[in-house]
Amino acid sequence: MTDPIVVVGGSLAGMAAAARLAKARHRVLLLEETGRLGGRWADTEADVLPPVLTFPAPWRDLFKKSGRAFDAELGRHDVGLIAAPPAVHHFADGATLTLPSDRGQQWTTLSQAYGESTAKSWQALLDDLDDTWQRLRPLGLEGEFTDDALTWRRRAGLHPRVSVEDVARRLNHPHLGEIVRSVAWRLGSQPRLTPGWCAVRLSVERTFGRWRLVEQEQPAPTVRLLDLLTERLATRGVEVHLESPVTAIEPYRVRTRRGWVASSATVCTVNPWSYATLADRSDREMARRIRWSKPAMAPSISARLLPDSSEVSEAITHTPGGPIVEYHRPTSSGTLVTTHDHRQGRPDPSFGTQWHGWRTWLRMPPLRSGIPMTFLASASSRGGNDPWAQLLSGALATYLAHEHLAGADIRPTNKAYRG
Repeated sequence: MTDPIVVVGGSLAGMAAAARLAKARHRVLLLEETGRLGGRWADTEADVLPPVLTFPAPWRDLFKKSGRAFDAELGRHDVGLIAAPPAVHHFADGATLTLPSDRGQQWTTLSQAYGESTAKSWQALLDDLDDTWQRLRPLGLEGEFTDDALTWRRRAGLHPRVSVEDVARRLNHPHLGEIVRSVAWRLGSQPRLTPGWCAVRLSVERTFGRWRLVEQEQPAPTVRLLDLLTERLATRGVEVHLESPVTAIEPYRVRTRRGWVASSATVCTVNPWSYATLADRSDREMARRIRWSKPAMAPSISARLLPDSSEVSEAITHTPGGPIVEYHRPTSSGTLVTTHDHRQGRPDPSFGTQWHGWRTWLRMPPLRSGIPMTFLASASSRGGNDPWAQLLSGALATYLAHEHLAGADIRPTNKAYRG
């Protein structure tokens, strides 16, 4: 019997890779050191995985490429995806702004709140970010991002020396500047050290909108998607072993507490610091890459239950030390309020890599490791640490593993990435 492809880690990237590989008729063994799948996003007590989706296309593509179309899978479980209300921004001067994601509605809202000149500046910024999004798509999102892929021309087009802080100041508006800065904080980095291209998240939200889950016509947590993906792994025949930590990775094998497991390929989805330890001397290059890297600052997360009921909402309070994001989601017992406080962030390797200038990009792990037939995908991959970016990094690792083993290219067309 052919040795399985071993997926190390049951994070979003790991689950995405395992589901796709199994659909491609590979025997897949997934090893997760904890007692649950989903990584840091699997907490069912609070909305750690935000209840608002701003880019559902990677979820759609994952379900389609692993056996059943996304909408059909949701419908089979009486789950649906509907438009979410706009976020409400609160500023230090006491002002409040409810900012829609739709282009026309944004123009109307900003024109009424701040005047047409400010609305035009905001629209011009997001139009420029639309172009930036197209430049970023081949670099770790829809295609493999190698060091050589970042040519001088591509790098110049991304204006690497412009930070998120620079972008915020050029808007020359205190409120809109804070909205731009919040992108960096929410990625776990400081605005002055985060490349300006990261503000593309604002463009992505305007393009693809804001969405939330409902189950039996009632608001549902986004973690419900992990349940459906776990079920998909079982349907596809993925052999999942929980509480099975991997202690070493070598060419064509991994070591567990029960001994060595032979593999035809390995997809490692743990953070790069853990990977460097597992690979030890087998991948010295990775140890060199991450020597000066630091984990991103994950927000402190707390949850409380209010007795009254309200609609799903997102409120962002902007402070000099970072935003405080509150998600309100009705439950059968009241309203669950989950607070993501970025003022009190702590380094968390599972949250990705902290930006310290654009060169951090090249220190992030590439898809191909220094170990033969071992591929890397995690929150620290070059596509970014957004949940949707982790799904895409898992997909890219899948394409490489399958191509090396089967000699076939199973990459989707760009149509699959439409929202």
